[in-house]
This record gives sequence, C-alpha cells and structure tokens, in this order.
Amino acid sequence: MLITIPRTSNLDISILVATIDALDDCARACIADADSDLNEQNLSELVKCIRLCLDCADICAATVRVTSRQTEYDATLTKSLLETCTATCKSCGDECERHAPDA
Repeated sequence: MLITIPRTSNLDISILVATIDALDDCARACIADADSDLNEQNLSELVKCIRLCLDCADICAATVRVTSRQTEYDATLTKSLLETCTATCKSCGDECERHAPDA
C-alpha cells in the first residue's frame, strides 16, 4: 500500500514497512501478554506489567497509524514517536522479564 502513494520520498519503503510490521507485532504481543497476566493467580503482583503492556500496545499502535500516513511526513514527530516506543518497549520488556518463568 505504501508504494502506491504518489509522492516522492527519501524514505526506504522496505525499512518503513518492516518498522510498521514490528510495531504492529509488538502491540499485539503486549495485548496478549496483558490478557494472559489477568488469568494469573498472583494478579496483584502483575499490575505494573499489565499497565506497561497496555501502554506499550497503545503507543506502538498509535505509532503505526502515524508512520503509515505519508502525506506531509513529519520527521521530527516520527522520530519522537519512535523514541517513545523504544523507551516504552524497554520498560515493558524489563518488567515482563522480571516475572517470566526461567527458560
């Protein structure tokens, strides 16, 4: 879909598509994790993880929507969103690791 946009851009479309796919995968994984956590016996210990998963899912989903719009692309906004995604995903991942069973 992105390659059909009748506008010239200096963006590498394959990187943009891979980024959008990764953000979408992350959002879905976070929702699944939060849902799974809600079924745990120690629910009160997982409140922070659930909140971070939901925050991460929302931020990734919003970033997907913004980065998918290529009309009047705003590099500053996109950079800020991606940096926020990175920070949120890191916090969420760290918290998930804290309570993950040993592999």
